[in-house]
Amino acid sequence: LRMVYDQLSRDPASLSNLDQDLPNYAQPQIPIFSLPQDWLWCESWCSDSSKATAKTIDLCNHPATKENKLTMAKRIINGSLFEESWVELDEEVKAAEMMGGG
Repeated sequence: LRMVYDQLSRDPASLSNLDQDLPNYAQPQIPIFSLPQDWLWCESWCSDSSKATAKTIDLCNHPATKENKLTMAKRIINGSLFEESWVELDEEVKAAEMMGGG
């Protein structure tokens, strides 16, 4: 795996998709298996109904909407599945920064 990484990292063009390229190039030498879908929920390839069982949420770039990640976070991390919405969490951080002088 380190040899494949070393070869890919020499090409500046490959670094933009290294997270995808590394497993694709290494697959013939090293068996790589995908985690079940609920380990990484992403709006691009997962249904809204499967978000309820998601262990992690990836605010991945959605090719159809090209929505920025903060707007996406406000929309996706919201609703009955979450104790706090992104907006509430963001307000907590801002308040803590103001109290701490940050």
